[in-house]
Amino acid sequence: MSHCASPSNARLNGILCGLASACIWGAFPVVTRLGLTHTPLDGYDITFIRYAVSGLVLLPYLAREGLRGLSWKAIALMVAGIGVPYMLVVSFGLSHAPVEQFAVVTPASMIVFSTLISMRALGMRLAAQAVAGMAIIILGVALAGYQGLTSPHASLLAFFIFLAGGLLWAIYTVSSKAYSTSALHGTAVVSVFSMLLYSPFYLAISGARLLEIPASDLVVQAVYQGLLVSVAALFFYSSAVQMLGAAIGATFAALVPGSAIVLAALTLGEPPNMAAVAGLLIVTVGMAMVLWQRHPAPRTAMSATDSKGAER
Repeated sequence: MSHCASPSNARLNGILCGLASACIWGAFPVVTRLGLTHTPLDGYDITFIRYAVSGLVLLPYLAREGLRGLSWKAIALMVAGIGVPYMLVVSFGLSHAPVEQFAVVTPASMIVFSTLISMRALGMRLAAQAVAGMAIIILGVALAGYQGLTSPHASLLAFFIFLAGGLLWAIYTVSSKAYSTSALHGTAVVSVFSMLLYSPFYLAISGARLLEIPASDLVVQAVYQGLLVSVAALFFYSSAVQMLGAAIGATFAALVPGSAIVLAALTLGEPPNMAAVAGLLIVTVGMAMVLWQRHPAPRTAMSATDSKGAER
C-alpha cells in the first residue's frame, strides 16, 4: 500500500494526494498547447510520447503484478477514460481553442459527470452540504474561466470536444473506484495498455517522424507528459479517488484552472484578473464544504456482476 493510502490518515492523505495531482495537472493545458503551437509536434506525436514513456516505465510493475482479476470491461473503461482516447480528444480541442476554455469546461463537466455516474452506477448518495459545495465549485470554475469562455478565440466546437473530455475523465474516475483498483495498479493499466494499443498505429502512420523533432522539444513533453502527468499526477489522483470516493475525489479537478492561473503568473508573467481570483476563492469555499462533511456518504459497490472483475 502506498504512503498516500495510509489507513490511519486516509482522509487527510486523500486531500493531499488530490492537491498534488491538481498542481501537476494545472500545467497540462499550458504545456500541451505550447507543444502544439510552438513546436513541430502535433496531437498524435504528444500522445505517443506520453504513453510510450509512461508505458515503458510501468511495464515491469504491471508484468510483475498482472491484471489482478480486472475484467476486460474494466480495463477498457479505464483506458478510454484517461488513456489514449482522452488525450487525443483534448489535444484536438487545444489545437483549436485557448487554454482557458479547456481549463474551465473539462474539469467542471468532469465533476458533474462523475457525480451523476456515481449516483447512477454506484448508488452513491451525497449529503446536501456536498451538493451545495459542488454547485459552488462549478460557479467558481465558470467565474475563473469567464474571460476564456467569452474570448473571441473561444470555439463552440472545442466546447463540445472539451465536454467529451470531461465525460471520458469521469468514466475513469468512477471505474477506478468501482473496480477497486489500487492507485499504482490503475495508473500502470492505463499507461501500458495505452502504449500497446496506440504505438503500432502511430508508428505505422508516422514512422520515424520524431527523429526530425528537436531533442529539447521531445524532452519537455517526455518528462512532463510521460512522467509527471501520466505517472505521478494520475497516481495521486487515483489515490484521492480511492480514499475519498469518486464524486468527492473528482472535485480536485476544480483546482486545475486556479493552478493554471498561478503557473501562468509565475512562468509567463500574466497576472490573473479579478474575476479569476474571485473564482478561485469561491472554488476553495466549495471544496471545503465537500471535503469536510461531518458524515460523508458510505461507499457502495457496483453490481455484483461488475464487481467480480475487481476481485483480486
